[in-house]
Order: sequence, then C-alpha cells, then structure tokens
Amino acid sequence: MRVILAAVLGGIVMFAWGAFSHMVLDLEGSMIHQIPNEAAVVAAMKENIKEDGVYALPGIDMTHQPPPEVMNAWAAAYEKGPTAMLFYHTTGTDVFTPHQFLVQFLADFGAALFGAIILFLGAVSWGRGVIISTLIGLGGWCALEIPYWDWYRFQWEFIRADLIDQVAAWFLAGLVMAFILRVRGVR
Repeated sequence: MRVILAAVLGGIVMFAWGAFSHMVLDLEGSMIHQIPNEAAVVAAMKENIKEDGVYALPGIDMTHQPPPEVMNAWAAAYEKGPTAMLFYHTTGTDVFTPHQFLVQFLADFGAALFGAIILFLGAVSWGRGVIISTLIGLGGWCALEIPYWDWYRFQWEFIRADLIDQVAAWFLAGLVMAFILRVRGVR
C-alpha cells in the first residue's frame, strides 16, 4: 500500500512540476520557433504530405535496403542540408484537452510507480532514496534525449532544458516517495 501511496503522490509532484516548468519557467517552449511564411509552408505540406507520420528531410525509403548509390545520394544531401524531423498530422485537434492532462498524469503516475517499486525493493533510507530517484530521471534523460540530440540533431538548448526538467521532476518526486518508502535505520 505504501508503494501505491508513494506512486500517487510522486505522480502528483511530477505532474505539478511539469505544469510549473512548462507554464511558468517555459523551459522548452521558448526554443520552439514559428516557421517563417507559415501559410505557404502549410499549403505545401497539405499539397504534398497526405498521411500522418514522422518525416525526415532529406528522406530515404528505409522499408528495404537502399542500394549504395541511393545511400550515397542521401548522405550527400544530409551533409549539404538542410535537415529536419517533422511529426505530422493531416488534421488539427483541440488544444489542452482534459484527455491530454489525464494521459500526462497517468504517464507521471506510471513513471512514479516504477520509481516507487525500485525504492521499495532497494529498502533504502530517505537520503539514498532521493539520490536513486534523481538518478532514475538522469538515466532516462541519457537514454532518450542524448540520442535525439546525436541522431536527430535536436537542438542542444532543448536537450539541456529537458535535463533540468527531468532531473528536477525526479528529485522532487523522490523527496516524497523516499520519505514514504524509507526504511528506518538503513544508511
């Protein structure tokens, strides 16, 4: 029961931190720019991209092994630039829906649940629990964000802001979860 309580409270802390970091600190949002001449770009995208998906520029069909000359042409285009990743949806949707907030909270709760289980199984003191929780956030950031920067060329400023976001979320949640799950007398 303590694990569930720790996960619920840890999830609430993570959710609250996320709201604060995005709405007050605006850690990542200030790095997302508006596309110049957006109307013309949107018109070209609507004309040329007919399916939802993740698109790369320059693109290459990786559903089969491309021949060497195609790979070489793609590599040359990549080296010349520009490069981009596009997460594309053909239709719009509502912004800031209750569904989105619910999914975000459930994701935070799920992450906190995994963290709480790790802290419970570790049978650690409060201080070590906070350190372990913070390291969970740092490890997740390393596993996801550094490859985004390395392979997909996400801007370093965005990746660095997410480092602050993830480590702070896990540190703050760890304060609560480790307090609930601490084992007294354990160093």
